[in-house]
Amino acid sequence: MQYSPFMLTLPAALLLSLTPHAHAAGYYTSDVGVRAFSRGGAYVAGANDLLAMWYNPAALTRVKDGLLTVDVAGVSQWSRFDRADYPGEGPPDGDGNPTDLINPAVENQSGAFLIPHIGAAWDFGLPDTSFAVGFYPPYAPDVSYPADGPQRYSLTDSLVIQTFTGVSAAHRFWDRLSVGVGASWNVLVVEQELKVNIPFDTENPTAVEDPKYDVAFGVRGEDRGALAWNLGLLYEPPSNRWAVGLMMQAPTRFEAKGHMRADFSDNFFRTDENLGVIDADTARDNNISFAVTMPLILKAGVLVRPIDNLEIELAGVWEGWSVIQEIVVTDVNMTVPVDKENPLGAALGLEDIQITDDIVLPAGYRDAWSLRLGGEWWPDDAWAVRAGMFYEISAVPETSMGVGLMDGNKAGYGLGGTWQAHKRIGLDLGMMQTFVPKQTLENSELRSIMLNWQTGEMIDGRPIGDGTIQGRNLMIGGGVNYAFGKHPERTVKLGHAPKG
Repeated sequence: MQYSPFMLTLPAALLLSLTPHAHAAGYYTSDVGVRAFSRGGAYVAGANDLLAMWYNPAALTRVKDGLLTVDVAGVSQWSRFDRADYPGEGPPDGDGNPTDLINPAVENQSGAFLIPHIGAAWDFGLPDTSFAVGFYPPYAPDVSYPADGPQRYSLTDSLVIQTFTGVSAAHRFWDRLSVGVGASWNVLVVEQELKVNIPFDTENPTAVEDPKYDVAFGVRGEDRGALAWNLGLLYEPPSNRWAVGLMMQAPTRFEAKGHMRADFSDNFFRTDENLGVIDADTARDNNISFAVTMPLILKAGVLVRPIDNLEIELAGVWEGWSVIQEIVVTDVNMTVPVDKENPLGAALGLEDIQITDDIVLPAGYRDAWSLRLGGEWWPDDAWAVRAGMFYEISAVPETSMGVGLMDGNKAGYGLGGTWQAHKRIGLDLGMMQTFVPKQTLENSELRSIMLNWQTGEMIDGRPIGDGTIQGRNLMIGGGVNYAFGKHPERTVKLGHAPKG
C-alpha cells in the first residue's frame, strides 16, 4: 500500500491537545464553596457546614441535628496573551514575498461558568457522630479564544469538569478529637480544541502560519466511574479557643474514554482542486482511551478565637501535581479517507490510512503549595462577616506556560458573610478574586504543531508561549443553609463557631 506519509502523524498532533487547561495550581482551583472562598480558603480547622466534606470531613461533628446546604457560584477567568511578533516571517503576499507576522493580543471570550454544590448532614440523634451526603465539584472556568487567533496552535477552546458525589462520616472522641472519612464517586470530562498547520512549502515550513493550511482538531474524554476518598482530623478542646485541622485527599485515577476528530473542511489539502487529496471534511476516532491521576492533596489549619465572636485561621495546602508527567493515549484507531482519483492521489497510489499506534504526551507538572489566612467575625446573632487572603505557587513551569497552561504564581483575597434570616435559615454571600501578575515568557518550550506532508515528519514550529501573559479568576456565589431537624437550636449557628 502506498500513501502520503503526513497522514500517519495527524492523530499524534491531535492528541497533543489532551493536556488540559490549567486553572489554578493544576486542573482546578483549590477552593470551593461560598463560606470557604470568602475566607481565602482558610477553612480546614474552621469548617462548620457541608463544605467540610471537601476541606476536612472531621469538622462535620460541628453540624448537629440536620442541615441542608445549597451553594451556587459563578466562576470566570479573564486572561490576556500577547504573543511575540515575527517580522518578515509571515505568510507570503500575492507576489510571493513574506509578510510580517504581527500577533494581536487575545483574551478569553467565555463568560461565567455556574457550578452548584448541594448536600445534607444529619446526626441521627447520636451525640458525637454526624453523617453527610453531597455533590461538590471543584471549580474550573470555561475557556475559549478566537478560532483564528495567534494562540490557535495552543488552544481555541477548553473545558475541564470534575465532580464528587459522596458520603462522609465523622465522630468526636473524648470531647476534643474528631475523625472523619469520606468516599465519593467521581466524574471527569475533558474537552479541548486547537489547530495544526500542514504547510505546502516543505523547504521552509516553520516560517509561515497561513490559515489555509490549518486543520481544526478536537478531543473529548470522560470517566464517569472513578472512586476517591479523604480523611480528616480535628482537635478542638472544650474551651473552643483554638483548633487544629488536618486533611488528606487520596490520589484519584481516571480511566477516560472518548473520541478525537479532525476537521479538514477549510484545509488546502481538502479544498484545492488539484491537490485536495483528503476525501472527507472530517476524520474521527470514536474509541480512544487515556488515564489521568489527580494528585494527593494535604491540608492543615490552625485556628484561634481570641474573643468569643472572632476566629482567625492560618492554613496551608500542598498538591502533588508532579504525578502528571505524561499522558498515554491508547486504543487509537483513526481512518483518514483519501481521494484515490485526485491527480496527486492517483500519482501516489493513495489508499485510506489506518492509524493504531499508542501516543505518549508529555505534561511535566510540578508540585504546588499555598498559604491562606482568613477568618470571620459575628457582631451579633444575625450576622457573620468573613475575609481572607492567600498566595499560591504555580504547578506549571514558565517554559511550559501559555494559554493552554495558564497558571502563574498567584495571590488573591475573599470577602463574604452570612445573614441569619430565621432560626432555621442562613443566607451566605461571598466572592474571591485571584490575580496572576503580568509576566514576560521567553525561551518557551511550547511550539506550534506542524506536519511535513511529503515526509510525514512532525515539525516543531515557532514557539507559541513567548510573549506576555496575565490573568485573574473571579468567583461570586450565594448559598442557603437550612436546619431541618426537630431541634434547630441544636444545629450550629449558621456562620458561628460552636461555643463551649
